[in-house]
Amino acid sequence: MENKKIIATFILFISCICPALSQSSQDIYSKYVDSLKIFKSRQQKELTKNVKGGIKPMTYKLIGPATYYNEATHSILRIDNDEAESYADSLVYSQLIELYTKNPSAIHFYKEQYTDEKILTPETNRAQDELTDVLTNQVPDIDDVAGISADIDIALQVKRPNFWKRTGSFALQFTQNYFSENWYKGGNNNGTMLGTLLLQANYDDTKRVTWENRLEMRLGFITTTSDSCHTFLTNNDKLDLQSKLGIKTTKSWYYTVSAEAKTQFMPGYKSNNRNKFSDFLAPLDIYVSTGMDYKPSLKNGNSISIALLPLSFKWRYIGVDNENIHKVYNMNNIRTTEDYGSRIEFNCKFNICKNLAWKCRSYYFTSYKYAEAELENSFSFRFSRYISSEAYTLWRFDDNRGRDNYDRNIGYFQFKEYLTLGLKYDF
Repeated sequence: MENKKIIATFILFISCICPALSQSSQDIYSKYVDSLKIFKSRQQKELTKNVKGGIKPMTYKLIGPATYYNEATHSILRIDNDEAESYADSLVYSQLIELYTKNPSAIHFYKEQYTDEKILTPETNRAQDELTDVLTNQVPDIDDVAGISADIDIALQVKRPNFWKRTGSFALQFTQNYFSENWYKGGNNNGTMLGTLLLQANYDDTKRVTWENRLEMRLGFITTTSDSCHTFLTNNDKLDLQSKLGIKTTKSWYYTVSAEAKTQFMPGYKSNNRNKFSDFLAPLDIYVSTGMDYKPSLKNGNSISIALLPLSFKWRYIGVDNENIHKVYNMNNIRTTEDYGSRIEFNCKFNICKNLAWKCRSYYFTSYKYAEAELENSFSFRFSRYISSEAYTLWRFDDNRGRDNYDRNIGYFQFKEYLTLGLKYDF
């Protein structure tokens, strides 16, 4: 019974003092947390302690590239107490050891790599600034730039931009055929010569204005022993001058004015016929047209142009008094004719491969009473710098000619072609 009283008294005592013990433990824990915060604050102050205006030198090991420092390992494994090592240094080393053990793959450098590097101190920066000030103060004030530049010889030339591009080409081709009198298939001895000259001068300011100028001259002869009237005949005769001025409106469209004048050099005859069918300035055709020109930008030296010219004027002149020429062109007893109509022009050039090029030129003119059109194709193959071959075809339609020029098979269509091999020079 006495034991039960002692136990009850003990329990009552414990129940009375427990709240006080609980409250006391909470105060101790709170003070412990506060002390840790103070300790942490002291660590940060020690790490960022100013030394002559700069940060504690040891902190560069934490903020620099991830590097392995031997002294960090030695500091942790050291047995003796080295008072020379500051408290801040030990904290830095402890952070480095934690990095080495938990994330070793992040370490890409080691201390020995920096042994030859120079450290830039505030004193070095100050010395460099003083040297810069000295050099700057030694330069006198410049009042007139011409006074200094007059004594300096600079090889500098300023040239105005040249928007002109001038090109040209000359070609000369020959062919020759000979048959003996007893040749079993028969034949006609002949020799041909063809000379062509092409001159171009094009202006393009790359912004708004283009001006294309082109002069083409072709003259070819053929000798025929079967012709009793002529020793030789012209088989290719052309003198053509073209000019086209364009004002850009959009990326590929231009307002354009086009002009063309064409005639021939020599009198034109047919085999075994003494009548002239053409002559110099007989006829002379001049076209002046205005409209829109579509010229997209192509690469590799290719070009294309499609001109739609709804307003076109044609003037024809025959400068010789030859009855047959006037008759051929339906201009009996008159020298000039004038016609108004519309015209379409197409020009293109494509480099099919390295040595093969295709050029095409065509136009269609109508006065709404008659139509006149040409389609010219030229394929040129370059064997070398000076040797080339050309295949040339020309289709022509003109229903303003007399009935004598009408063919039962092809009507008012006309056709010619030639294939040549010879010299060609570009300049």
